[in-house]
Amino acid sequence: MQANYYRWEMSKLLKKYKVIKFSHTNARLANNGLSGTVQRLRCRAMFQALRHTDDIEALAAKLVQRLRNNSSPYIALHLRYEKDMIAFSGCTHNLTSSEANELKDMRLKVRHWKEKNIDGEARRLQGVCPMTPREVGIFLEALGYPNTTRIYLVSGKIYGQKGIELLRAKYPNVFDHSTLATKEELVPFKDRHNKLAALDYSVAVESDVFTYTYDGNMAKAVRGHRKFEGFRKTINPDKKRFVRLLDQLEQKMISWEIFSSKIKSLHIDRIGGPSFREVGPLPRLEESFYANPYPGCICEKSRWFPDHVLDEKYRADIKFVDLYGY
Repeated sequence: MQANYYRWEMSKLLKKYKVIKFSHTNARLANNGLSGTVQRLRCRAMFQALRHTDDIEALAAKLVQRLRNNSSPYIALHLRYEKDMIAFSGCTHNLTSSEANELKDMRLKVRHWKEKNIDGEARRLQGVCPMTPREVGIFLEALGYPNTTRIYLVSGKIYGQKGIELLRAKYPNVFDHSTLATKEELVPFKDRHNKLAALDYSVAVESDVFTYTYDGNMAKAVRGHRKFEGFRKTINPDKKRFVRLLDQLEQKMISWEIFSSKIKSLHIDRIGGPSFREVGPLPRLEESFYANPYPGCICEKSRWFPDHVLDEKYRADIKFVDLYGY
């Protein structure tokens, strides 16, 4: 479509209906090659103009306040370990054989899922599987987060007999919207999954640290929003190297001290700092503008570029000193 079509024809519809929904556009919009004016407008629309409804914003503020009781920092964890996600991915590490069979049966029955026979272990070693609750606990511990750390779950119901308990065994202070909000507060959200997702999104954006186990749409949107707001700490796990090191640890090939040191070293440059958006031949094959709005609408001379972000001595420090900032 030509720009004039949207300028004249679509503007008439927008004035009439106030809102227009463009379906199936998330992977088709251009990420690069547009004027700075357009890119800055996209950022203002995405991260400033678009707002959640008052009831969502009000409850999100309450949940953040409860998480930060006594000024405690918290981590928002996007744990993509729901039944449909695990069935679709074919990743069954740490699950029982009966659970793995149940997931395979589900995958075979969903017609629009093209891949049916999947080697889950091979995918795990390639780093494309969602991390398990147990792996997340080990990952956070290796980075140095104490077992008193408060964690907010951005997820649906966690799959498996042991479910979230494998994470809670290391980090007992695990919360979600159902445990932080009262039943009365959640009444307007009953059976409204999109509203609950918006609630989780808001709490994740405001967190001291955000991390995710699978780079889906929610993770991309939160990551981009946090970059726009000043490169707030967002840990992107190097899953391929993590699982290989974890296997070495469990086979007693390396000590915990070596394992932890390597994990910290691997993630010094994976904490949400400035990085140029990756360009590809097609929009769906490159990094999304909304996952990384730099360059385009973040000023390089702004206060969001502290000197130590680019300081080689700092980047070489594997102690991960500040757990909740740079």
